[in-house]
Amino acid sequence: MLDAYFTPVPEELLTQEFVNKKSLGGHLNVYHKGFPKITKAQIALIGVGEQAHKIRREFYPLNWRFDNLHIVDLGNFAEPENEQQRNFAVSEAIGELLALNITVVILSDEKSHLHAHFHGFRDTKKPLEVAVVSHEINLDSGSEIFELLQSKEKSSNISNIDFIGTQAYYISEETNQQVERFNFENYRLGKIRANIDETEPVLRSSDMLFFDMNSIRFADAPETHLQSPNGLYAEEAAQISRYAGLSNMLRSATFFGLTNTRNAKASDTLTAQLIWYFIEGFNSRFNDHPEKNDSNYLIYRNRLDNTGHEITFYKSRKSDRWWMEVPHPYENQTFFIGCSYKDYQQVCDGEMPDRWWRAYQRYLK
Repeated sequence: MLDAYFTPVPEELLTQEFVNKKSLGGHLNVYHKGFPKITKAQIALIGVGEQAHKIRREFYPLNWRFDNLHIVDLGNFAEPENEQQRNFAVSEAIGELLALNITVVILSDEKSHLHAHFHGFRDTKKPLEVAVVSHEINLDSGSEIFELLQSKEKSSNISNIDFIGTQAYYISEETNQQVERFNFENYRLGKIRANIDETEPVLRSSDMLFFDMNSIRFADAPETHLQSPNGLYAEEAAQISRYAGLSNMLRSATFFGLTNTRNAKASDTLTAQLIWYFIEGFNSRFNDHPEKNDSNYLIYRNRLDNTGHEITFYKSRKSDRWWMEVPHPYENQTFFIGCSYKDYQQVCDGEMPDRWWRAYQRYLK
């Protein structure tokens, strides 16, 4: 039974202060005296560690503006005897929720539990894309990204990792070369600040999001380990979180990285607001994803004279969003990746979009 993995939300968070007609807390189906029914649920909130309740304390009083949206709060993962049991519980619970077509939002502790989370997608047939919002890229042996890459070496179930908000002085040249070798996307902080809208197509193609709060500057998120003067502004973090919620493909989001000894509430408040924006994006989904020769899209075909590649763009009549069709180099099938009008302009100018080329190179390997 799914309820065996969880412990209920404390009584103190279910008072009138947090649960009323206007608040989120008043509209959530919360695990308290009995495990909630999840048959109609669209989003499930899950906490990891007692510190998750600090985020709930800031999240529940936020205004409810999501008519007809069904959200359950399943409480926290039960405290395990060891890390292996924790990983098993995370993987099994996420797997069961995904099988019910429920999007999972995790209020995590200092860790992302990325590898266990990834294994929750084990029944997903298509190759997965992972978006990681972080100040760094840690590919060292034993790191969570390293374990994910080990999974990539053993199977074809992961196609891409997108890094968002990275800062060059936290990334070694060796790591940078590895990212290039894998043809992963790396959207540095400066690039995002110049045009944050370019992160939307990245998240639109992603299946899961891992948002490290250490990617946000100290002034906006003081209860992080990094406490860097540089990083994402709170407004940028909120926009990225909304884009993630808006993604048709994205099935889970984890917010993590705050210290377990925090006392001030500013970082918990910001995390709660990021989750609110994720839900706001989810509630605004267009549910448009193209298929080959789809009549619901305007189709533009352009051939690059210098390479001979034909780049096909699909523009949604419903949302005005753009996709590129990427042919598989060895099989008779194509894939669609999110893009922007800027990519289309590049092709019109005779330039190969970096986004298309990297995706094509990943299929070659």
